[in-house]
Amino acid sequence: METIRVNVSFDQIKQALRQLPPQEKMALWRLLDDDLDRAAIARKFASAVNSIRKTYSKVSESQAMYDAVKATREVRKARHGKSRPWYERID
Repeated sequence: METIRVNVSFDQIKQALRQLPPQEKMALWRLLDDDLDRAAIARKFASAVNSIRKTYSKVSESQAMYDAVKATREVRKARHGKSRPWYERID
């Protein structure tokens, strides 16, 4: 048996996967889902949540919400080149 090596970027793989019909995407999803280590994912998520809680333990809920809304607005503006209407601002 002959071995062939192909250099394909991750973006090229994503583009190819997006062109698959829905049934093939589902089959691929099922195949990859079996490879996930759900316990490791849960541990990483719990660790991240605990780290956030520890970091913001001395920050009031209203200040945390203000910071989150401000950061969300900045990201949206950077992505879309616009911000929310004046009547939705909390500044």
